[in-house]
Amino acid sequence: MASVQEYLQGVMPLFVGAGGTLVKRLKVDQVITGAESGMAMVMDFDSADAITSLFESPEYAALLPVRDRAFIDMNILVTQEM
Repeated sequence: MASVQEYLQGVMPLFVGAGGTLVKRLKVDQVITGAESGMAMVMDFDSADAITSLFESPEYAALLPVRDRAFIDMNILVTQEM
């Protein structure tokens, strides 16, 4: 859990700096189908370009070792309203 907190402390300022707003952070209680996950986080950004730039940045790359210690698997999805 310490690695998760370390990752979140490092990544949240990057999200905010890229114009991101935390919508919800949720603990997963049950997986009906698909891979098990301990939590889900929903962020809102002004554009897909802002998200892409964030995840391609050297600042985010520096967090990859922490992220990989914190999470066995991570899905990062860019979505839009239908």
